This record gives sequence, structure tokens and C-alpha cells, in this order.
Amino acid sequence: MKKKSNIFLNILLGIVLTSSISYFIITLLNRENSVNFIISLISSLLLFIFACFFVITESTNPTKKKAKIYGSVFLFLLYLAFVITNSLNLLPTSKLGTVEDFTNKSLTEVIKWSEKNHIEIDQVYEYSDLVDENHIISQSKNSNTTLKNLKKLTVVVSEGPNPYKEVIVPNMNTWASKKVLEFIEKNNLSNVDISFIESDKIKNTLIEQSNSGSMKRCDELKLTFSTGDNEKEDITLIDLRNKTKLEAIFFLKENGIDYDLESDFSSSIKREKVIKTDPKEGTVFKKDDENRHLKLIISKGEKITVPDLKNYSMSKITEWVIKNKLRLEFTDKYDDNIKENKVISANYNKGDVIEEKTTIKIVISKGKLLMQSFDSLDEFKDWANKYGVNYEEKYVFNSEVESGKVISYSHKKGDTIKNDDTVIVTISQGEKTTVPNVVGKSKEDAVKLLEKAKLKYNFVYEASTKDKNIVLKQSLSANSEISKNTTITITLSNGKKPTVTNNYNSNRNNSSNNTINNGGNENHSTPTCDKSITEKVFIYDELLSDSASATCNNIKKAYPNLKFSCSYKTGTGMSSGLLINSSSIDNHSFNRCDTISLEIIQN
Repeated sequence: MKKKSNIFLNILLGIVLTSSISYFIITLLNRENSVNFIISLISSLLLFIFACFFVITESTNPTKKKAKIYGSVFLFLLYLAFVITNSLNLLPTSKLGTVEDFTNKSLTEVIKWSEKNHIEIDQVYEYSDLVDENHIISQSKNSNTTLKNLKKLTVVVSEGPNPYKEVIVPNMNTWASKKVLEFIEKNNLSNVDISFIESDKIKNTLIEQSNSGSMKRCDELKLTFSTGDNEKEDITLIDLRNKTKLEAIFFLKENGIDYDLESDFSSSIKREKVIKTDPKEGTVFKKDDENRHLKLIISKGEKITVPDLKNYSMSKITEWVIKNKLRLEFTDKYDDNIKENKVISANYNKGDVIEEKTTIKIVISKGKLLMQSFDSLDEFKDWANKYGVNYEEKYVFNSEVESGKVISYSHKKGDTIKNDDTVIVTISQGEKTTVPNVVGKSKEDAVKLLEKAKLKYNFVYEASTKDKNIVLKQSLSANSEISKNTTITITLSNGKKPTVTNNYNSNRNNSSNNTINNGGNENHSTPTCDKSITEKVFIYDELLSDSASATCNNIKKAYPNLKFSCSYKTGTGMSSGLLINSSSIDNHSFNRCDTISLEIIQN
């Protein structure tokens, strides 16, 4: 028993020593922040040394008081577990901290902090002359705000000087060129055009400017300098490398040297500065040489090769973007294949070559999207549209669920909505009924049948040789299945013989003298628009078909001198081929300029 007890104690002490070594190695590999890394490394090293001393002391304890030994070993293991889980951000106690003051700090620091504390960062970009690019101007929560219940922190990130900011440009006439160029650089004027003309003024002094007073930095400013007496002389090309683009152009125009601008990547020359000229410095342009010309090559900055951003964390992407002077745009969406806070996609692939100021667009996963419960169809649609969920509506008859209400969804609450899923929404059309055949019946009998079928109805009258109040036709086909309380239009006879005036035919007869006859074949010209030519339209049952397109064609053939346009409606529960707007067309007169719209059921 004593031997077994010693083995168990040695195992516990071995766990203490292994845990302290593991913590030291984890700390050594985690180099996210240089200051915190050094502090954590020293702490883990001291803990490891103490663990070694503790193991040696307890394993050689001569007192043999096992209760104290086991108690101290247990407490030490508990402390190690707390330290390691806290360093890995596994403790909920991390939420007991407070928000830091990120003003003037790099965006990289904010992203690292947010990942450590599981806080969502919303980035808003603004121009600033005071805060360096990609550094924080302000934040939505004050420093020392508790992290408890905090889910999102909005930070305003500097985009550098505002090119649209208004500045006051003084009248710089008579200023020396050096002073003018210093003013341009200091005030970040970005659209300056320089020229030289012969003048009696001192060489390189400003003699004319296109604008002064209040103007935007990006507004065009034309500056004209004096060349003095303009006596040509030999010009030796100076070393323009590392000069700004504006400085180089100033020198070339000052000395009457034409140039072509080109750009290229450079690992040693900053963006918008001169990499080299062709020919090189030291070249002499003779005063009598009419072809003073060179190639001016401007730096695009260091060539940037895009890494595999999909395998980067948000903090690593941010650090890479800032280091390479790029712009960054984060968006997020749900994805059932990509873990939360991992990259779904980037607008540039591994190996792509880009330059400074390029915008990197990253889509971050919000993890799986789970099906919710909804109080109404509109609430579901708002949710689905917000998160880009595909859905289809399916209508069925149901005697228990009110018409227009949702019967069921294809996904239950808590189910994962996969990327290619389509949620089927089954919607009630209410209780089903069958349309009775009331054609030929009296108005009173028709009403009884319609009310028995729980249909709503309205009546219109039409001239007919049949007795008054006899049903001539119905807007919904007999025996079709529809929802109860649907409205049906019933056409009744008014007991008067119909009189049809076909003005088109009379007009055609009157114009028969204008008909061209070739070999006995009559050739009719297409009728032209004429509001005086009218025709009354009657929609008889014979014109309606089980096919929507057939109904459209039948009506067009019956009235070839009128213009019709057919549109089709689905999902109504009514029989295919029925004319929905029959009441606004039947027994109405139209002229040949009208376009008559036919709304037909198509199922």
C-alpha cells in the first residue's frame, strides 16, 4: 500500500512538472505582443523554476505527512490550471476586465484585444490630419468601461489627411519656388500643375496662380514660374532619385526637359518618389538640342505579394495590411462550413501582386446560422432577406389555419441553415371549396348555391335574349377548387337583345375603293390607330379555355381589329385559363388605339 501511495504521488508531481513545462512552451510560441510576450515569458519561466523546486521538495519530504503533501500538490495543480486557462482566454472571468483606451493606437492592437476578449469590432473610417493612418481616432465606449455584457466596440480609424478638406491658399506671387513647394507639401495639396514662361521676373519666382483663398486640397492649382531671361544653356541632369514626383517635374520643366511618366515597384524607394531616370544623372542636354527628353520612373512602393489570407486570423490580416500600407474592409456573414471568426473569402488570392493603397476586402464567418421562430410570415421574410436565406412559398388548403398564415417551415427552430439550403414555407389558403355551376340558373338559385359553397359574389349585367336575371356566365370555372370566401363575378341577363355595332366593318366597306386588286387577290393594309373606330367586346364562355395561352389567343382571334396584351398570374388557387379582369372588359367598347390588358390565371 505504501508503494502504491508513493507511485500515485509521483504521478501527481509529474503532472505538476509537465504542466509547468507546457505552459512555458505555449508562452514561448505565442509572440503576438512584444511587451506582453516578455512579461508572460518571464512569469512562465519563474513558474517553471518554482514547480521544479516544489517537486523536488515534496518528493523528498522526510516528514512523510501525506495529507499535507497531497493538499499542497492539489492546490498547485489548481493554480496551474487557472493560469494556463486564463492565458488561453478560456476563462469567462476575462469578461470582468475593462475597455482599453485605444486613442492613437494601431488598429492591430484593437483587433488583437478584441480576439482575446471575444468582442466584435466595427470599423468606421474617417480622414484625419492629426492621427496617423490606420490608427484610432475615437471609440464608442470610454476606457475603463466594464466588458460585462459588451458585445461590440466601434472604433473610428484614420485614413490619413483628408483630400477634400478646405485650406486657405495665400497669394504666393513673388514667392521663391522653394517656399512654394514647402507650402504645397505642408498642406497636402494633391493636384498641382506647374509651368514656366519667359519673364523679366527673377528666375524661379511665382508670377501667376490660378486660385487663391479657400479651396479643397484636391482642387486643381495651376502655378506659373519665371524662367528669367530664358537664355538656353547646357543642362547637366542631377540625381532625381528619392525626389518627390512634384520636385522632379519642377526641375525638368524649369530646364525645358520633356518627360514621359512610368511607374514601377521598388523595395527601397517610397511611393510617389523617383526610382530612376533614363538617361541617368550626369547626362548633359546641350543648349542647342531641340529634343531634350527623358523617361521618369515613379515608385509604386514595394511590390506586395498577397499571402493565403484565408488561413490568417483577423489580427494577422490587420497587421499585414497596416505593414504594407493597404486599406482594409471587413464584412461578415453566416457560413455553416467555416468556423466563427475565420475567413470565408478575400478579394485577392494567394500570389496576386498588388500595390500600396489597395483595398483588401475580407468576409469573416459568423459561424452557423440557426433557424429561429417567427410570429408572422413578414417577420420570417425580413429575417431571411437580412441573412440571405433562400426560401420558397408553397400554398395549400387548410381548414385549421387562417388563410395567409404559415402552416409550417421545412426547418425546425435550432436547425442549421446550410449555405445552399432553401427554406420551404407552407402557407394556408384557408378552407377548400368547390365552385358550383350556376350558368343557366336564376339569380336566386345561384345565390343559394354560392352561399352554400361559402363564396362571395358580385353581379354584372349583359344584354341577352334570355330572360332577365338568368346567369349567362361565371368568372370561375365550375368544379374548380378554390379557397372559401373567394369572390366570384356572375354575369346576368338584362333581358334585352344585344346590339353590336362594328364600326370597323362599316369603315372597311366605305374604304373599299382604296383596295388594291392584283389578279383577284385582295390585299388589305394593317388598320391604323383611329379613336373613332370602336368595337364592343363580349367574353363568352367559349372563349375561355383550360390553357392560359389558349384563352389569350381565342380572344385575340375573336377581335382581330383590337390590340390585346396578356399577363399571367399563378398561385391563386383558381382554375387555369380564367380571365381575372373580365368585369372590366366584358360588354365594354374599345377603340383601335387602346391596348386591352388581359389578366389570366395560369397554374
